[in-house]
Amino acid sequence: MPVGFQAFKEDGSLLFDIDRITYGLLKSGYLNLVDRWGRHYLRSGQLNPNDDGSWGYSDFRDPICGITVSGAISPIVFLVGDGKPCGEAVNGNDRTLYFKGCSPDTKAFIFDLMRDVGERSGMECYDAAGRISFTTGMPPLNVIATVDPPAINPPVSPNTDIRWTPYSGGGNERSGLEWSSGDFVQPKGAVFVPVASGELAACLTFSRICLLNEGFDLGAGTYRTNANEGCGGSQGGVRFFFSPAVATTAVMYGSSTTSWFDIPTDRQPQALVIRASDYPFPFR
Repeated sequence: MPVGFQAFKEDGSLLFDIDRITYGLLKSGYLNLVDRWGRHYLRSGQLNPNDDGSWGYSDFRDPICGITVSGAISPIVFLVGDGKPCGEAVNGNDRTLYFKGCSPDTKAFIFDLMRDVGERSGMECYDAAGRISFTTGMPPLNVIATVDPPAINPPVSPNTDIRWTPYSGGGNERSGLEWSSGDFVQPKGAVFVPVASGELAACLTFSRICLLNEGFDLGAGTYRTNANEGCGGSQGGVRFFFSPAVATTAVMYGSSTTSWFDIPTDRQPQALVIRASDYPFPFR
C-alpha cells in the first residue's frame, strides 16, 4: 500500500499518486512554419538507382512546422488540427519539435514529466526520493478516450494490394499548399471519427508507413513515394490520415491515379485524446 498522498476522480479511479511521477502541461501554442525540406527523386523507374546521375533534388518544398520548449525531458505532444511528428533539433536546453502536414491554425499541447517549473503558489507533492511528482504549476494530463482508426480499405481487386483510399469511410484530399502556393501539392487520405463534444486534441501512439502513388497535379509528373500516418483532434472528434513522409525519396511514375498500398493491417495505433478546452492556451 502507498504511504503518501493520493487523489481520486469522482468515479473512484486514481487521478495521481505522489509515489508516481505524473505528466503535466509544459507549453501550448500554435505550430509555426520553421523550414522547408526537399526530396530526392529518381528521374525514371527505368534508371539505375545506384547511379548518382539518376537522381534529382527538389529543394525547399515540404513545409515543416515547429515549436520550441525549454528543459523538456520526455515530451508528449497532442495536436488540435492535422500534423505528424518528423524529428527534432536540440540546442543546449532548448528542443524544437518538428511536424509535417500542418496548417497555420494547428495547436500543440506539450506534456512532460512534472518537475519544479518555478511556481511558488499552489500545491506540490514529492515522492520518497524528494522529487516533485505533482505540481499545480503543470496542469495534469488527463486522457479522456483512446480511439482506434477505422479499418484499412480492402484492395481494389483480389490480386493486388492497391487501395484508392486508406481508410474505410474516408477519402482523398488535395493538400500541401496551406503555407504557400509554391509548395508541393500532395494527397492526404483522411477520415474523421466522432469522439466527444468540444475541441479535442490527439496524439498517435505510433505511425504506420506505406507506399503512395501521388496522383494529384504535381506539375512535372506523378511520384511513387513513402507515406506515413498522423492524426489530430478537432471539434467533436479525431482525424486520422496518411500523407507523404518527410524528406522521402520518390520515383517518377506514369499513373495519374492516387493509390495507396502496402499499408500494414496486422496492427494499428491508437489516438490518445484530451479535451483541449481543459488546458490554458497559449501557455508559457
